Amino acid sequence: MRTLKSILFLPILWLESLFIFIIFLPVLFMPLKVAYWMPVAWTWTVRWSLRFVGIKIKVEGLENLPKKQGYIVASKHQSAMETLLFHTMVPNVFYIFKRSLLWLPLAGLYALKTGCIPIDRAGGAKTMRMMLKRAQGKLAMGRNLIIFPEGTRTKPGEKIDYHPGIAFLYDNCKVPVVPVALNSGVFWPKNKVMKYPGTVVVRFLPPIEPGMEKRAFLNKLQNEIEKEQQTLQSEWKK
Repeated sequence: MRTLKSILFLPILWLESLFIFIIFLPVLFMPLKVAYWMPVAWTWTVRWSLRFVGIKIKVEGLENLPKKQGYIVASKHQSAMETLLFHTMVPNVFYIFKRSLLWLPLAGLYALKTGCIPIDRAGGAKTMRMMLKRAQGKLAMGRNLIIFPEGTRTKPGEKIDYHPGIAFLYDNCKVPVVPVALNSGVFWPKNKVMKYPGTVVVRFLPPIEPGMEKRAFLNKLQNEIEKEQQTLQSEWKK
């Protein structure tokens, strides 16, 4: 039964997503605060759909989010679900994502409408300057940036160096960065059809305030997230 549910999960999610995309089409011609209803509704739909395969979401540490809007959330990335889930946890979020995702039917249009920033990963310094300028503008407006400092999904227990792009943003934007640890890869493994029942824990850690040297910041961010990853892993095994 678990295998059958796992196989059926993605087609069900695609159909539900298509339904959401279609009924919310009018918001593409409305103000941002109205258009933002779409990703929030989509995210709640995904969270509800995950229950079909027995996956629940538990959020911890929301009290660590800065009271003043306009901050960066730097999250571990283990499954596809993180690309959506933060819409129901953090207000007024936007993402930086690879430009090729703009070609996803309707999803790319919604991403642009809600202020997400597409980038060409091979664009070099010019791309970084463009990304910085647009991110600074949105942060100044009280939007909150979600970024995955590893740059790709990793398997539980896997460690890779964090990209310096997050340190570049931290140094230039001068806003707090909130680290996030999670264990989604245990239940929604990377590049696998199978989904496993259980509770995904998304844990927000105390923010790193602006003012640190870039290398020191990057080391602190990686150390804090990876340390908490080990804690989550040991808690899950119990």
